[in-house]
Amino acid sequence: MDRNWMRVVGVCLGLGLGLTACSSPPPVQRLPEMTFLYKPPIRLNVARVEVVSEYTAPTVRPNIEYDMPVSPEAAVRKWAQDRLKPVGREGILRVVIHKASATETPLQTDQSLSGMFKKEQTARVDENIDVTLQMLDDHQFTVADVSGKAFRSRTEPEDQKLNQRDQLLYDMTYDLVRGLDDEVDPNIRTGFTKWLDGAQ
Repeated sequence: MDRNWMRVVGVCLGLGLGLTACSSPPPVQRLPEMTFLYKPPIRLNVARVEVVSEYTAPTVRPNIEYDMPVSPEAAVRKWAQDRLKPVGREGILRVVIHKASATETPLQTDQSLSGMFKKEQTARVDENIDVTLQMLDDHQFTVADVSGKAFRSRTEPEDQKLNQRDQLLYDMTYDLVRGLDDEVDPNIRTGFTKWLDGAQ
């Protein structure tokens, strides 16, 4: 056995870590790309769709947008890309994101001796989105608009692993934007009738 390798092993053993501590860390979970193609795109007689965000996510707790696999704002942008298809020659559909927040709030747990034997929920995640779709003419004036909101809240268990947390946040954000779609879709059908492509 190579002397250098023996030294490495010896250091690990000497620190009481064993050979397993010298192995590679577990692989990071790879989550699938978030898409909203479970429904056909809504074809609209506009030249383009643009997304504008009025929301600036704080970079400190309790906000966690910066620490998520897919933030609510990124999910809304993907939703707009997948669900709103421009097929016209003029006009603009503007998607305005007023809010796309995600917060993680610690929950009070039992600190007594008996609490050591309980599996408790240690945090609550709240996600909130507020969006308006504006139909603009060639002069950038709003001629029609529809809106939608969605909110989701879930708790996190104390023994949750990092990969499990990422999966929870991913699933929660996906469900959040599907909820937005459920609200906005019928509003588009009634509020944007003039711009709906006849092929759908």
